[in-house]
Amino acid sequence: MSDQELTERRLGGSPAAPGAAERAARHRELGLASVPDERFDDFARKIVENTGAFAAMVNLVGDRRMYFAGSAARTDLEPGDPTFHGDPGREMDLDHGFCPHVVARRKALVLDDVYAYPRFAGNPVVDEIGVRAYLGAPLIDDDGTVLGTVCAVDPSPHSGPEEAGWGKRGLETIKQVADEVLGEIRVRRQISALVEATPGSVMVTSGPGLEVLYANSTHEHFFGPVRELGAAAGEVFPDLAAVGLAAAVQQVLHSGTPVATAPVRLADGRGLVFAVVSAKVPGHQSAQLTLGMIDTAAESALGLAHELSDNLAKLCE
Repeated sequence: MSDQELTERRLGGSPAAPGAAERAARHRELGLASVPDERFDDFARKIVENTGAFAAMVNLVGDRRMYFAGSAARTDLEPGDPTFHGDPGREMDLDHGFCPHVVARRKALVLDDVYAYPRFAGNPVVDEIGVRAYLGAPLIDDDGTVLGTVCAVDPSPHSGPEEAGWGKRGLETIKQVADEVLGEIRVRRQISALVEATPGSVMVTSGPGLEVLYANSTHEHFFGPVRELGAAAGEVFPDLAAVGLAAAVQQVLHSGTPVATAPVRLADGRGLVFAVVSAKVPGHQSAQLTLGMIDTAAESALGLAHELSDNLAKLCE
């Protein structure tokens, strides 16, 4: 037995999904952040409702981990109904679960009873969480990149005669939802393109941790690169505090009142003003948008920031 076969056997058959670096870069390019996403949660909820599976996810498979940007579980359980005995939360190691198989093969996968497939029965999610059945379909972007999966999991097998249609119906459902998720991802791509094309430094954050949802190349020029969207702004851009931007974003988060910072003097003598306003982007009802403009009055910068915020909101409709 080869080293690769031994590794796959130890990991329950989880392969190293190819193109990891390219996939992570594509996530970044499309504006797919490792944060909970309301619209992706809705897609996961649709899978649960239409398949009867215990839980479902919209899974972004990165180069270091998997992140469930969309997640939902059944809420109609009766006493005594089978449940999972572990909760992975929103993320999982790449050697856990069956989604890496879907990414590697670029095809859907149906496991009506994991115990019936020796290659998969040893996967850590079987013992640690109690997964007995799985449905997964790939999310293949327009450029051919496999971004991740939509999937459903259940603590009970679905292999009996009375379950004969579960795999077929479930597969039809997750493939349909995968197409809908890809449509939503195309909207995120429009958001990223708009942010990138905007003159000035643009950053969009969300949540009490000010997770970075979008940042254009001009913002990265001033504050450094973003490797993965979804990290806290203070961690990704430690210099935000020094120019007063961190405090301004926090103020808008808590009050909703637009704020403009004092001009930051650049090395060439020009002044950089940051305007911060509330914003709405797909998947996030509340966000904060910052727009940095050189040699621009605070009032003008705020006006331009509001205009950009309005344009982003139109893509949510």
